[in-house]
Amino acid sequence: MSTSGVMVNPDVQATFQKLSEGKKEFRYIIFKIEEREVVVEAAVSQEELGLTGDDYDDSSKAAFEKFVADIKARTDGFTDCRYAVFDFKFTCSRVGAGTSKMDKIVFLQLCPDGASIKKKMVYASSASAIKASLGTGKILQFQVSDESEMSHKELLSKLTEKYADN
Repeated sequence: MSTSGVMVNPDVQATFQKLSEGKKEFRYIIFKIEEREVVVEAAVSQEELGLTGDDYDDSSKAAFEKFVADIKARTDGFTDCRYAVFDFKFTCSRVGAGTSKMDKIVFLQLCPDGASIKKKMVYASSASAIKASLGTGKILQFQVSDESEMSHKELLSKLTEKYADN
């Protein structure tokens, strides 16, 4: 339980495991707080996105853009809060290894400027509970307050900076 009294539904962790382990059944998951509980709002597979191919460049960007459009629709144009995880695939130059294909899960805490102060406070104080449930120790975490921070280019830049030459 979080400091806000919000609980995490057991389906959250079970669904996340389907994204993070084995066959990677889902490409992204969106979570919301509903009646003092974090629940799965959407879990979307690569097939549901209608994307095929290499998936580490153009297809990965297309998947991320569909993810952002989905969040925008679910938050009434970025005026509501959400948590989300996305399986981000990209290529990265690494010293001694050349160009590597990387696959990293990112956790996004969306608390947009347009959301009510009360909602932002509840999501901020409940974030530790969902992170603990997901075991996000090895997952990159980003806080997002507006749509510009959710661009593929922005996240790709942060991921490339973190993993290049490491």
